[in-house]
Amino acid sequence: MIKLYGYPRSRSTRVVWMLEELGTDYEFIKIELLEGAGQAEDYLKIHADGKVPAIDDDGFVLTESAAIVTYLGDKYPASKLVPEPKTQQRARYDEWCFFVLSELEQPLWTVGKHTFVFPEEKRVPGILEVAHWEFLKA
Repeated sequence: MIKLYGYPRSRSTRVVWMLEELGTDYEFIKIELLEGAGQAEDYLKIHADGKVPAIDDDGFVLTESAAIVTYLGDKYPASKLVPEPKTQQRARYDEWCFFVLSELEQPLWTVGKHTFVFPEEKRVPGILEVAHWEFLKA
């Protein structure tokens, strides 16, 4: 059974969604990031950066949500949730994944950090307008 290490309202949600779409059994292990559990010695053996998500698929550990989702799609090809490797459709899939992760997610994450993640004294309100503009330009 796949173990998914994650935290609610994080990039782990992508992996939960994929696992639910696949209908495969998995165990969700909540990593209490706000309490420092990501930096616990045991968890750092799973994800060296102490972030989520991470999966353990029978001893194979993988991090990064897009990599995990693609791996799962390849592992369960009958689902047709991820295009077959070495096809033009897969190249388009990769193109859109990379675009979302590099161009769209960055300004959205900036908004998140400066709205609810960072302590108030570290937030820069003026950056929200710039991040919104950056998102629209992507």
